[in-house]
Amino acid sequence: MADQTNESQQQQCRRRVGLVYDERMCKHSAPDPEHPEKPERIRAIWNKLESAGIPQRCEVFSAKEVEDKNIEAVHSKVHTHLIKTISSKRMAKQRNWMAAAHDSIYFNEGSSESAYLAAGSVVEVAEKVAKGELNSAFAIVRPPGHHAERDEPMGFCLYNNVAIATQSLLDQKELGINKILIVDWDVHHGNGTQKMFWKDPRVLFFSVHRHEHGNFYPRGDDGSRFMIGEGPGLGYNINVPWENGQFGDADYVECGDADYVAAWDHILIPVAKEFKPDIILISAGFDAAIGDPLGGCRITPNGYAILLKKLMEFSEGKIVLALEGGYNLHSLANSVLACVELLLEDKPITESTDVYPFESTWRVIKAVREELSTYWPVLADKLPEKLTSRVAPLVQTYSSESNDGYTLPEDLQEDVTIPLSKLKLTEDTRA
Repeated sequence: MADQTNESQQQQCRRRVGLVYDERMCKHSAPDPEHPEKPERIRAIWNKLESAGIPQRCEVFSAKEVEDKNIEAVHSKVHTHLIKTISSKRMAKQRNWMAAAHDSIYFNEGSSESAYLAAGSVVEVAEKVAKGELNSAFAIVRPPGHHAERDEPMGFCLYNNVAIATQSLLDQKELGINKILIVDWDVHHGNGTQKMFWKDPRVLFFSVHRHEHGNFYPRGDDGSRFMIGEGPGLGYNINVPWENGQFGDADYVECGDADYVAAWDHILIPVAKEFKPDIILISAGFDAAIGDPLGGCRITPNGYAILLKKLMEFSEGKIVLALEGGYNLHSLANSVLACVELLLEDKPITESTDVYPFESTWRVIKAVREELSTYWPVLADKLPEKLTSRVAPLVQTYSSESNDGYTLPEDLQEDVTIPLSKLKLTEDTRA
């Protein structure tokens, strides 16, 4: 009897974590099997989770198509119609040139269904978390969404999944969700999401990304620290733009765990404490992970778990992660596993105390704090020199063995970064 009571108590204390996975989202694929945004991405994640016995401990959902009314709350009718019809037979002859008219996009017979399922999945689990039916959730979806703007698909993104879910939560007043924090840790700036909530003080948008003075995808000034919102949304848009430099230069750096933790500790966390979000949505791209061919950063799986753990302190742990980028299947799967294990509160997470941010990281953090200090006085104080003087050397030696047992394949221990802007999508590969 005592054993049954203990088991019942453990079940009550166990966090209810939702997972969304659906093979139908694999129908969206490029003719070129080497294209980085490929169906194998979500299959690799699911296989890793299954091998670790994770799905049996979560509530697993099949994908659900989003309704047009939810899409059109953030996208134009023209954009919605394009994605809705692009996979139809009557559009077959037009897909190539329509894809070619957009930036880094391909279409095929499965694109429409996949896009509807991806957006609908994030909406569904976000609502379940908001209602308290789940503590948290991870939506393993594709195509990704954070680059998609109101009128334009771009950067592998068709519908903006996180933006659609965010607006849906805000529109359902009965849910009691009045303030939402969106954290975008994809290595590329979430330009689409930023623009959709540019003037909305109910949404605090935080994006940390490579910027390279506007030369890193999606290029331009949208991801700069000066882009802080407008009107009533002034101060509610926060960009942390890494300036890694060019590979091969003497000052080239690859931001890793310590750099991202510093951005959390000295920008995001202080502001989040003031903002007090009701729920957190994460645009969870894993192309800043070590070994990613597009990213050029070096976050470990344990590093992602640390970042997520720090966010679990807010909104009673109501967090929804939606997959964005991440193109090294090994690091992608291991990073997602680390995050889901964290949501399940599987094991303690420890921060390294002997690894420091780069000097360029402190420069960016100081500049962002200064830019936002008028709107968030908690950022007004100068960081102690004793803190910011502790910097990493420009050349760091990384072991392929991280403190969480993650092993990077030998063929990925050298820099293999390919800028997204240099991916050549010919008319044939854009189908």
